[in-house]
Amino acid sequence: MPYTVRELRSMHPATDERIKLLRLIAIQEFMADSILPARYRVPAKLIDPIALTPHGEEVCRHVMRARSFKWAEVRLACFLKFAHHELLVDHEATDLTGLTAALNEEIEAEKILHPFIWGRDLYDKAFEIFKHEPVSLDEGQTSLLLAGTPRGVFQSYDLVTGPLGILTSRGVRGLPPLIHVPLYHCEKRSCRTVHRTYLETTDSQIHKTRARLREVLDKEFGQPSQFPDFFMEIDNEFSDFYGDQKTVAEVPLLGECFTEDELDTFIFVALRGKDSPLRAALASNGFSAGDPQDFVDELDKAAKIQCLLLMNSTELSSCMDEAIHAKVVKIPEHEVRRPKILDISTGYYNLSAECSRYGVRSIPDDTSLAIVRLQRLISSIYDPSDTTSQKDLSWRLRRVEGRSTEEKLDRFIRNEEPVEVLRHLILVGPGPATMAARKCGVPDSLELELLEDTEILNLLLWKLGFDVKSADEAFGPLRKNQEVFAQAVAGVAAYSEAEKYEIKRESSPLFSSIESALDATLSFSAWALTFDHWSAKSRFVYRHSEAREQMAKILNSSSARRGSAANEAIIYDAQGKHTLAPLISGFSRLEKFLSSALGEADQYRRQESDMPSYGVAAELTPFAFSHTLPFLDLGADSQHYLLRLLNEITKLLESGRVANVRNQLQYSRDDFPNKEDLTNFLDSIGKFIDITEQSGLCPIIFRPAGHFRDSAGRASYYFRDYRDREYIAQRPSGIGSPGMPGLVRDQLIIPAARLKESAEVLRFSIGTRSTYEDLWADWPKYRASADVSSGLMRPTDETAQAS
Repeated sequence: MPYTVRELRSMHPATDERIKLLRLIAIQEFMADSILPARYRVPAKLIDPIALTPHGEEVCRHVMRARSFKWAEVRLACFLKFAHHELLVDHEATDLTGLTAALNEEIEAEKILHPFIWGRDLYDKAFEIFKHEPVSLDEGQTSLLLAGTPRGVFQSYDLVTGPLGILTSRGVRGLPPLIHVPLYHCEKRSCRTVHRTYLETTDSQIHKTRARLREVLDKEFGQPSQFPDFFMEIDNEFSDFYGDQKTVAEVPLLGECFTEDELDTFIFVALRGKDSPLRAALASNGFSAGDPQDFVDELDKAAKIQCLLLMNSTELSSCMDEAIHAKVVKIPEHEVRRPKILDISTGYYNLSAECSRYGVRSIPDDTSLAIVRLQRLISSIYDPSDTTSQKDLSWRLRRVEGRSTEEKLDRFIRNEEPVEVLRHLILVGPGPATMAARKCGVPDSLELELLEDTEILNLLLWKLGFDVKSADEAFGPLRKNQEVFAQAVAGVAAYSEAEKYEIKRESSPLFSSIESALDATLSFSAWALTFDHWSAKSRFVYRHSEAREQMAKILNSSSARRGSAANEAIIYDAQGKHTLAPLISGFSRLEKFLSSALGEADQYRRQESDMPSYGVAAELTPFAFSHTLPFLDLGADSQHYLLRLLNEITKLLESGRVANVRNQLQYSRDDFPNKEDLTNFLDSIGKFIDITEQSGLCPIIFRPAGHFRDSAGRASYYFRDYRDREYIAQRPSGIGSPGMPGLVRDQLIIPAARLKESAEVLRFSIGTRSTYEDLWADWPKYRASADVSSGLMRPTDETAQAS
């Protein structure tokens, strides 16, 4: 009669016993999911430490009836099976230390191999040596692929294997070895999946023995007990499976999102101090790191990752956060680092890991759990059993409707923006703020009192799982500086020297922000409307430096320069070295280029071979970008509206005498502008801001604010910008998947640029320049260069899209 999980639980109740079981299963996983060389023979040192139960011995005798099987292979096969009706392995009598040492010797001798999968090493090598799509590799191909690559780094329970040997970690993780590894992109340009490849091992005697063992157990020993479920249950207990903070996804985050120099930095931070957790972990495994630099210099990338995994998740995240907050590891403002090959999620809440300039965080699949985390945080700081805390909370919620403090809190959290909840209940003193930061995983080394309120709020928002709050880089400062300058102008009475000085003083930041906004708007609009986003390696990704280059290329073209001699003489710089006059006239040049393109549309027609197959075959969902110039794929109304706006912007700024006013205020001139000039100038700047923001011609970030789907399958996705203005994306859009960012991500949206016969508008994700971007600069790599038309259009649930 097989045992249930409940019965097995009562049969093996002791914590120490369960820990040894899990460690033995870890060793079993390191052996079972590995790559063996041809004619591999099981050495005596690998089976001598293994003790079998009477049940295991009996099973061995049944298998041995077939004369071709050897005792060593049969005993190892029993260990790899581990349990059937009863345990096959005597976990109490088995020498775990001796078994670990023996396995370590086999790995060091490269008789048992694990692939190193944390990064793009195997992906790049496979691209070079296999011209076909490597769905599976035979023994020779697997050997060729793994030759010269590091030892694989994996962890099961608290045992970590890798270049440093099998070591014991201070934390528990569930990342057993993989031999079905993500290795290649197929030839379909519309497919962004990294497909998996089986790394096949030799058909060794141990594989035949294991197959015979399974056959004997099935035929002669009846139904198995629920050992796999029992082992999973106790592993979940130790690994905090039902928690919402810890995730094994930190491993691909380390391997795919940071350079080796950045990994070095994390190790240096983790080794800081004699009692640091990493020093303690290394010492317990027989290693010394007296001089951190000398220690790190001896490690390859795999060894560095294995070294970091000797810490538990809290310790690892803390040292990564310290390096990021100290800006030793530099992450740009809008960059979020996520694994691109193995973006795994684990635990009950399917937690994945990502990193920004606010540090590392664990994110559940269900993003609404961020609110639940926030509620838990508030409750932990305002302890319901503490009278003083409850009085403080009641006072802060005194203007919220509700019959009790608990009801008021629930209503406040559910109705207010998360940032306002934090501002009113957490950012009220050093005590609550420090406690909240600690509970959210912000390292103690970060001195909150030295940070601006916005930074503290963004730290907490990020860690809880919310989007951070930041004004647009160009237009937020421009609005602020315009308001300050307008106040200075409004206060002018007699144009005294003091009043003139005040106006001049406030004009400097204003004109600086005007130039930034003009540069951002001109570059973004030129790039968005003229660059072939579909064919780009990183589709629909905006980077300001690349937009500037495209802007200069377009505005310096003959189609854009026709007109007055003075206008033709202007040459635009790809590095953005422009004064106000060229920036202002650039919009009319862009209008001329686009108007000319309308009359030459056939020159920009995309070749049919460069389109996905659905572009010419799917009538219900046609391909949106039949031209290499996106402007030509917009609806006629959008085209005419954008041309009018571009022409209007130049006229508006010229009529407001923006460049003249700047010259009068910034240089030592006698013709100080009068109040009418300043008022007209401010009016033109205000209209410029309104026009560009409403049309989307300037790069303003829109953040997801929720979505709704009705019974007919129609969906609405809501976005808000830095001024809380709303944009709604409707689905279905009327076109096939265009490659634009998914509707659950921050993005730049141009409401005025509506695609032809569609509800879709041009949208872009935000790219950055960083070490992370450099790591993935030539990603993805496709094998077939000609067959780009074979990508099939498939319906996608945009709420699940990661990019």
